[in-house]
Amino acid sequence: MNQKTLIAVIVIIIGLLGPAYFLFTSSSSNTDVVTATIPTSDAEAVFVNLASQLVPMTFDTSILSDPRFISLVDLHTAVLPEQKGRRDPFASFGR
Repeated sequence: MNQKTLIAVIVIIIGLLGPAYFLFTSSSSNTDVVTATIPTSDAEAVFVNLASQLVPMTFDTSILSDPRFISLVDLHTAVLPEQKGRRDPFASFGR
């Protein structure tokens, strides 16, 4: 290997190892879990109160076993490819 190739390989290796070092050695301080605290304002207290009253949403899936739903037929229509655009997009439509 000549000197330019060797320098290029060293630069590439340093370029890959540098970010990897910072990626794997970063502290986990910004991934901490926020714990619940006492509301600090009236608006926050109202929000927490309303959020505690929410009821989980449920869906009635009995329609999936309904004979009318099962008897539905797919009316799939094939879309045929068409020619795209015009030869001269700036030409008037009368030509």
